[in-house]
Amino acid sequence: MMNSKLTREELANLEIGHTTVSRSLSKIITIFFLLCIFTVPIIQISINRISPEHQPLLESLVTMVRGDGTIPSPQSSTISAIKDQNNQFLSRIEDFEKQLEEDSFLRSYMLAPGQRILLTLGYGNEKVYPGKDSWLFYRPDMDYLMGPGFLDLHQLNLRREEGKGLESMVQPDPLPAIIDFHDQLAKRGIKLILMPTPIKASIHPEFFSSDSYHPPLQNRSWSNFLSKIEQKRILMFDPAPVLVDFHKNMTEATYLKTDTHWRPEAMTTVAHKLADFIQSNISFSNNASNYLYKQETLENLGDLYAMLRMSKQLKFFKDEKVQLNSVVTQGAELWRPIADAEILLLGDSFSNIYSLFGMGWGEGAGLGEQLSYALQQPVDVILQNDAGSFATRQLLAKELAHGRDRLSGKKILIWQFACRELTSGNWKKIAMDLHEKPVSDFYTPLEGEYKTVDALVLAVSSSPVPGSVPYQDNVLTLHLDDISDIETGEEYGQALVYGFGMQKNILSLLAKVRPGDSIKIRLVDWDMVQAKYSSYRRTTLDDEMIELELPVWGDILP
Repeated sequence: MMNSKLTREELANLEIGHTTVSRSLSKIITIFFLLCIFTVPIIQISINRISPEHQPLLESLVTMVRGDGTIPSPQSSTISAIKDQNNQFLSRIEDFEKQLEEDSFLRSYMLAPGQRILLTLGYGNEKVYPGKDSWLFYRPDMDYLMGPGFLDLHQLNLRREEGKGLESMVQPDPLPAIIDFHDQLAKRGIKLILMPTPIKASIHPEFFSSDSYHPPLQNRSWSNFLSKIEQKRILMFDPAPVLVDFHKNMTEATYLKTDTHWRPEAMTTVAHKLADFIQSNISFSNNASNYLYKQETLENLGDLYAMLRMSKQLKFFKDEKVQLNSVVTQGAELWRPIADAEILLLGDSFSNIYSLFGMGWGEGAGLGEQLSYALQQPVDVILQNDAGSFATRQLLAKELAHGRDRLSGKKILIWQFACRELTSGNWKKIAMDLHEKPVSDFYTPLEGEYKTVDALVLAVSSSPVPGSVPYQDNVLTLHLDDISDIETGEEYGQALVYGFGMQKNILSLLAKVRPGDSIKIRLVDWDMVQAKYSSYRRTTLDDEMIELELPVWGDILP
């Protein structure tokens, strides 16, 4: 009888099946395991009791367990009310887990050294992939390049199913939204120019893969997308060939090594090519400006480095140096958008990177500024970091809904968004209807007025875990009620409030606010701060009708 050779699976089963553990060893392992489980929370609770700044964590736990009230019975309430209560409870658990993770002493003391060891071994984290020569790459960017086609029917259906439970249904197909937006603008005599901006690995695959690729790389649905856009006669300016040529002809890289965005020199080149494209399609009125350059050099590390959550003492990467050409007027004043300009730019962080000071790469030198300089024409902008598939269109629609016609006198609207939005964005249709200024009972302070008030929190948008998104700052949205002036006691009713929930990857007091909390907050008219804060990434409320109300800015007080 011949002995048949055992397979690897049979050998493994044989070895596992005969593994013996002595009673004393099993006791030691069990005790060690239980000590690991219980020691960490005991130390954490001790730290929380000692440190006053950690008290909100304990309060959050008590609130979660106790709730805002008793769950209604089927006799006294509807099934939907019970469902809402359950969803609220699940939301509290999620918020608590987020806060617990952020306040963990293990995270504080071990995350940075642990991440440094991983980087030494060639690993990043769930959001950041390390490449060659200290280059970093954003995972959603890589998903766009390596994932399924964004126009693939199976992929579209899958994304629809995943988004069914959300309040705002996910629309995964970009084509209907783009065509609808184009048609709405055409009715007002405005030409739409699409500007899908290539992600980093699309232009620099040599720093991620050892294989030889010919940039620009794109998702497998890209050529199909281009042909459908062309069939609809929608103008599109593709920066990818411009960036590839820039990369071939320049010694400098096209993108920042530790950031998701392009270098200023590459962006300026794109702006000038875009200006040529615009001039070949429209002619301007006689309102030419005289913009000048003011040079500035600065050094920093990018958003991908920040997402690694490395401490400043454990710098694994060197600062990158960039030279900015900030755009100024003849009076040496920084460039500002002009509301009655004939060009409107809707853009995300690729437009904002050298324009919004909070992003850490200077100001006055973004895409809108460079385009304005190249054309020597004023430009109007609506910018917001993240969610380029809908965020800026939503802001524009909100302006129109409040009777402010940002499309008046426009000849060209440029819609700039990162290419990764084609696979991950919510491409919902948004009506661009101009309305009369609505009458609202939502409170807004008078122009130039600051009001310190007590208020009840009815709803608050979610805050990202620091390091989970490529932006160090995030604005929250709150729905407040029972607002009363602290000094006079005068009551103002409801308000829609924006305020910082995260700054420089640190959660603020506002991020720890929950529905049902009473807070003290200082409110100011949104128009006073809009130019300063409107470009920051903002998380929205689920109720789209409340989102249409005129907001105010709020700074929470201890």
